[in-house]
Amino acid sequence: MNFDIISENKENQAIHHYCLLSKNYRYDVTIAYSAQFLGKAMVTSLQSGRMILLCADDIHLDQYWASKLGIEQEDISEFQYFLKSVLQSQFHFEQY
Repeated sequence: MNFDIISENKENQAIHHYCLLSKNYRYDVTIAYSAQFLGKAMVTSLQSGRMILLCADDIHLDQYWASKLGIEQEDISEFQYFLKSVLQSQFHFEQY
């Protein structure tokens, strides 16, 4: 192998899968919580294939996350409500 492994961490992660239906669209997202992201959750859209790191403080920044996750303009406010309900619970991780 030509790579030097400089870090490896194994952990038990809390991973949640959601299938959301709006009036006209379906959104499949996975939210993973990890100590590696310093309090942010890894939110992945199965439709867009893109991932972003979000915390409850980022929810109002829809210009940052909505297009990356493939959220249609008409569904942003409902998706913000969804994110508020699932990202409010803080996962406390020890920081180094």
